[in-house]
Amino acid sequence: MGSNSTTTKGESVAHINQREKNWSKDMPAYKRLRAEGLQPKTIDGCHAVEQLATSRHQIEGTPAPL
Repeated sequence: MGSNSTTTKGESVAHINQREKNWSKDMPAYKRLRAEGLQPKTIDGCHAVEQLATSRHQIEGTPAPL
């Protein structure tokens, strides 16, 4: 039996699936930033941080809200 998206459990599954889908962009961005000697606070959102950040402080500062 599959999870129904109208149930609470289905909602959490949808959230987890979306997070994993975002990781396909965030993981390579995280690796590129680490290769440049930068330390992002979290993997989540690294793609956006890589695209928008203009300084080291913006990358290594506080994590973006989820």
